[in-house]
Amino acid sequence: MTPDHPPVRLQYWPASHAVDAPDAWPDSYEFETVDDAVAFAMTQSPANRELAWLRTPDGAILKQAQIRRLWELRETH
Repeated sequence: MTPDHPPVRLQYWPASHAVDAPDAWPDSYEFETVDDAVAFAMTQSPANRELAWLRTPDGAILKQAQIRRLWELRETH
């Protein structure tokens, strides 16, 4: 990743975890694009009890329902 293009970060947390756009995302997966991160989140299952949270390069947080919707939109096009 270049300094002018921060990575898209995908993190898995237990469903009980409340995300407040934390500064530190331990053990996050990094991707070049939101599409790549969404595809990974929807096709991999690191733990059945954990939910995917995605932080875009601009700092927006996408929760599981938003990730699922992006996946559905991708599949229809």
